[in-house]
Amino acid sequence: MAGVKSPEISVIVAAFNAGNSIGRCIESILRQSFRDFELLILDDGSTDSTRDVIGLYKDDRIRTICQQNHGVAYTRQKGLERAQGRFSIFVDSDDWIDADMLEGMYGKLQESHADMVICDIVEEFGNYSVYKMQAPGSEDPQVIQWKMLNDLHAGMANKLIRHSLYRQFNIGFLSGVNCCEDQLLLVRLLSHPLKLAYVGKAYYHYDKSINTGSITNQWHSRPVKEWTLLLEALEPYMQEACHQKAFDLYAARRIYDSTYAGKDEKADYRYIYSRYKSRLDRSALPLKQKMVCHMQYAGLGWIVSLLRKIRS
Repeated sequence: MAGVKSPEISVIVAAFNAGNSIGRCIESILRQSFRDFELLILDDGSTDSTRDVIGLYKDDRIRTICQQNHGVAYTRQKGLERAQGRFSIFVDSDDWIDADMLEGMYGKLQESHADMVICDIVEEFGNYSVYKMQAPGSEDPQVIQWKMLNDLHAGMANKLIRHSLYRQFNIGFLSGVNCCEDQLLLVRLLSHPLKLAYVGKAYYHYDKSINTGSITNQWHSRPVKEWTLLLEALEPYMQEACHQKAFDLYAARRIYDSTYAGKDEKADYRYIYSRYKSRLDRSALPLKQKMVCHMQYAGLGWIVSLLRKIRS
């Protein structure tokens, strides 16, 4: 509508079967001391009470998009395309944020004239919490780029980003990659000369105790083809010498994750193992995990499964 001012910040929430947690998430966002934002909620075909819970909140800043189930990458990309703010940030539907998060991060962004502001996070395990410092240790995007692979939290939720960058560099979420899709997007963004800033406060609470049905937390159920797509998309950005060691370990971990694949994914596992075996061999992955990868490739996956059952 002509004459309507766009919000400064778009807060984007992608949700799937988050009926037991999305209310807490929404309430934490609506409590923000910074008021000039929109809350864009995208329901990705939930079959539980998610839509009913969303409907309980009446606030002019909320926009809701309901769609058939497409997966997290498609849904987050839709959020990027529909967001109207000058800056944007993602919040997962099973997490929550402190009331001063947007104010603190926006203030740092204005003070530093940065393109991206990063804050610390708290991992919540129900009866205890773990503070996770996310200090980049550098203002060089290339350095932070490889740190996003193994050292820093590579989610979108603790990063306030100048939204025009996505259009400027033609960067979005890769269709078909529904795990670590945010990591891939960040690595691609950081391949450009961005100005970065850091706030040493943990505004974001990452709930690791309840998100078993989360849109983002179905780690070992991911198809091996998704891990392969992810590695193949990341590899072109990992050509610098400083990236190679980090990417070796990252690729090795994805091969190990792929050992949880089902029987119908044997060919996919053989491909990802063969494609990245040299990186697996020279990586710092623990020897026991390397042996699991080799056994899986040798057709001894039943032994791996048996050992996992005994251990559990």
